[in-house]
Amino acid sequence: MSAVGLVKRAVKRGFATGLGWRSLGALVRQPGVIVLTYHRILGDDRSWSGLPVEDFAMQMRWLRAHCDPIAPDALVERAGRPSRLGRPPVLVTFDDGYRDYHDLAYPVLESLGIPAVVFLVTSLVDDGGLLWTEEVQSAAQLTRQDRVTLPWSLETLALPDAAARRSLGEKARAHLKTIPDGERRDAITALLAELGNPPPVARQMLTWDEVRRASRLTTWGGHSHTHPIMSRLGADAADHEIRLCKERIAAETGRAPTTWAYPNGRRTDYTPETQAILRRHGFTLAFATSEGIAGADSDWMAIKRLPAEIAHDPGALAWLAAGMGADPSL
Repeated sequence: MSAVGLVKRAVKRGFATGLGWRSLGALVRQPGVIVLTYHRILGDDRSWSGLPVEDFAMQMRWLRAHCDPIAPDALVERAGRPSRLGRPPVLVTFDDGYRDYHDLAYPVLESLGIPAVVFLVTSLVDDGGLLWTEEVQSAAQLTRQDRVTLPWSLETLALPDAAARRSLGEKARAHLKTIPDGERRDAITALLAELGNPPPVARQMLTWDEVRRASRLTTWGGHSHTHPIMSRLGADAADHEIRLCKERIAAETGRAPTTWAYPNGRRTDYTPETQAILRRHGFTLAFATSEGIAGADSDWMAIKRLPAEIAHDPGALAWLAAGMGADPSL
């Protein structure tokens, strides 16, 4: 790391201390609620992408000591308070519904009394399996084929090594997010056949029993039934994804969800029509992946968040909690 980088990191580590947070934090913290996004929490198996559980536990201890973790029903009211003073409110969210939430994250949250929102892909809680994005990436990395012809372009790619297979997965996922949902499903089936239909992996998603066991401090939100890109759906298909997701969560937990997170979550991944359908089904808060703070002027159907998985030390987390944005150099 360069000298400038070392100085930058030292300043941010000082910022994360109790004294630094109380003094500098009051000067630079942005008003509003910091909404943090997580996906996987990693235990012994580090073959997936995610945040190691020891880093997650560090983050939660720091948040408990220096911030005010809130539940989603307090979000709008707390976002409307303009003061920079005191302990800033933070909302912890998880996308997708991996079972490591039950096994690894929830015990940490419960020990510290920190509430969280988990957005569920309900077909995967029902039946197991992988998110389609991970299914594609996993199949690409596990294939024994030495070349593959992409079904959508007929381009043939050599797969001489692990780097080429990983690149194939990334390229395929990027393309598949841009096409209509029916075409995506057909293209995935064809691509998996090209890759030799690698065997399925062990269950990665929560079961409904695990959902119920982790409910005391958890709000269960919707993340669709099958994780399509919502803007790639027609109105009837979008309504079906939202309605079925809501119905499955209500049936299994006894409480209909009112919070939602858009799959992929970029501004191009949902539409005003998507938002209108969500409102019609009783959703009052919807979260995107655009970076920013939830303030009084937020669009509550497109709430901005910050990616907490990049924060591997207290300084990086303090930088996020101050609303300064994600800094990949940390």
